Formats: sequence, structure tokens, C-alpha cells
Amino acid sequence: MKDDRNNSHSSAAEADRNAYAEGFVDARAKPEFYLFGAAVFLVSFLYSHGTLLAVIFTHEGFDLHSVGLLLSLYVFPVLLTSFSIGVIAGRIGVLATMRLATVLITIGFASLYFTVDNFYGALASRIVQGLGQGLFLGSILSYAQSRLSPRRFVYLLSVFSTMAPLSQAFAPPFGAFVLNLWGPRVMFIIATIPALVGLALTFRVRPLARTVTTHGFDFGKALRRDRIAPLCAAFINGTMFGFVMAYLSSVLEAKALPLAAFFIASTAAMLASRVLAMRRMETIDRHFLVSGGFVLEAASFIAVALAGESWLVVVAGVLFGLGYSVVYPILSVWMSDGLAPSERVGPQGLLNAIFSLGMFAMPLPLTYLIAGCGYSATLWCLAGGAFLCSIALTAVALRHPQAGT
Repeated sequence: MKDDRNNSHSSAAEADRNAYAEGFVDARAKPEFYLFGAAVFLVSFLYSHGTLLAVIFTHEGFDLHSVGLLLSLYVFPVLLTSFSIGVIAGRIGVLATMRLATVLITIGFASLYFTVDNFYGALASRIVQGLGQGLFLGSILSYAQSRLSPRRFVYLLSVFSTMAPLSQAFAPPFGAFVLNLWGPRVMFIIATIPALVGLALTFRVRPLARTVTTHGFDFGKALRRDRIAPLCAAFINGTMFGFVMAYLSSVLEAKALPLAAFFIASTAAMLASRVLAMRRMETIDRHFLVSGGFVLEAASFIAVALAGESWLVVVAGVLFGLGYSVVYPILSVWMSDGLAPSERVGPQGLLNAIFSLGMFAMPLPLTYLIAGCGYSATLWCLAGGAFLCSIALTAVALRHPQAGT
């Protein structure tokens, strides 16, 4: 009996060592990592339907300014919970925070079934969803990082970071199909089904220990000089991604071009980049990586502005997918650099709060630019901003070279 126990302990220790070499903290962490990634994909499938909200609200009779308000006021609940995630996760745990986020996102989106044609009702639904959104990104990244060892950390986190945007290849075309066939109210209900399945999957993974000693918002490790660049870059990246989520459907609809041409191409390019290329980028200076990502995103927006046929929209999608595939995971790793797992929730929350500020607040001021100059001019302006940010990052890298990620 004693020999059996010793053999069992020896086998478990060997399995843990093998898993560590593969990039996971122990043997159980490997299936948990992939199962949690599947859960994140399914929940993200729900909120990726948000790309259709500008079209839906317009069809419901809201003017451009009202649509901009409904899209942009979302940022306030997102920021509230993003800034508070360190406190919340410290009290209830990172995994419980992700579950709470999923519940709020689901309730907020499903309630649009009743409120989509009323401005204040729709705003209330968006606020509930936004409270969940603010908790979601920081909690999923913190949990995923906790499953990883230093081996292959950047590569595996980059693969995991694909799960949320991967849903964009499927949710907008699927949502558009349901929308055209049965209308927005049915779409709001059907979209919640994958999220509920994803929520159920989270009960198959181990929770992290609660950090009950957390005080305040836990941003101390993020408010350092070497974190200024990733936080600024997160805002620019959020603004670019926010335009894609809020208005690209309207841009392509106005050009009579298919949504799938952009979203499937961008997601395929992003997935291929993170799985095949990210491993080779781990030794490159972060500034250069993010700078190159912004150049690709800017080129994508220029291609959309010039697009008159589907093939150019596909090119735009590929460019955006390649750019976004690099920027977001590198910024996430940058913010967690040198921190223990228990110290990462606050910095990740701040990063995602800044990203969300660009993603959800900027659609409102952009409505004035769209109204005054049109979609094409707005695309050119955003591309110019990304190019300027790229130049600034490159200048910093040349002046202060650093090791890779």
C-alpha cells in the first residue's frame, strides 16, 4: 500500500514537471487552461453581437447622436468595475469575479429584448452589461496567467487572448443572420445561450485563493514610469477596436459589402499570427512589436476607407487581425511583467479600464466627426493617430533599447 502511494506521488510529481516544461504550473492546469479558454470564447460570443447594435438602434429610429450615446455611455459602468476589480476579486476571488461578469453581461444583453426601442430602457440594459464587461477582461486574463509557468508564457497567453476576439469571426455574421430572419429580439435571446454554457464550464476549473489582504484598488504596481507607454497604447488600441465594434458594420452596410468579409478574415489572421508567429516574437522589443501592430491597424483602416469591392475588405480584415494579434497580448504581458499572480489583477484592471475608455467612450465624439466628415474621413483620421503612436513608440525604443517580452 505504501509503495502504491509512493508510486502515485512520484507519477503526479512527474506529470507536474512535464506540464511545467510545457508552460503550465502543474498537470491539472493544462486542461483547466483550455477549458477556461473555451468558456471565454462562448461568453465573448455573446458580447461580440455588440457590433450590430449601431445598425439595430438606427433601425429602431434613433438618430446618430442617440446611437452614439447608447454606445459611449457604456463606458461609465465599464470603468467603474474595471477600476474596482482589484477590490472585488480580492474579496470573492478571480474566478467568482469572472462568473459575476458573465451573469451581468448576459442579463444586460438579454434585457434588450424588452428595452431596445426605448432610449432609457436600452441605456439601463447597456449599464448592466457594462458592469459585467468591466469585470470580464481583467478577471479572465488574471486567471489564465495563473495557470501558466514562465515557460512559453507569452506564447500561451497570446493564444488564450485569441479566444475573446475569435468569437468576432462567428458572432457578427451569425447575429446578422438571426437578425435578418427573426428580428433583433430573437437575436438578443439566442445570443445568450453560448454564454450560459460558458458559465457552466467555469465550474470545472479550480478557483484561485482569495487575496483578502488587498487594500484599495490595487493599482500601485501599475502606476510606474515604465507602464506609461502600454497604458497610452491601450487607449489608442481601444479607440481603433471600438470603431470596429461600433461602426464598421454601418460602414460596410453603407458600401453594400458583407460583414463576414472583414470579420472572418481578421479573426483568421489574428489566430494564425498568435499560434504560428508569436513564439518567434518573444525576444523582440515590446515597443517595436506594438508599433508594428499599430502600422498594420492603420493600414487596415485605410483599406476600408478605399474599399469598393469585397476583396479589399478581406485585405483590411487580414491587416487588422495581424495588428491586433500583436498589440493586445503584448500590452497585457507588459503590465504583468515582474509581478506575482496575486499582484496582477489591479494592473490588468487598469490596463483594461484604459482600453475600455478608448473602446466605449470614443464612439460618442466620433459621431461628430462622422456627421461632419463622413466615415471615410474618420477612418483616415484614426489611421493617422495610430501612425503617430507608432512613430512615438519606435522613437522610445531607439532611444532606450530593452530586452524582449
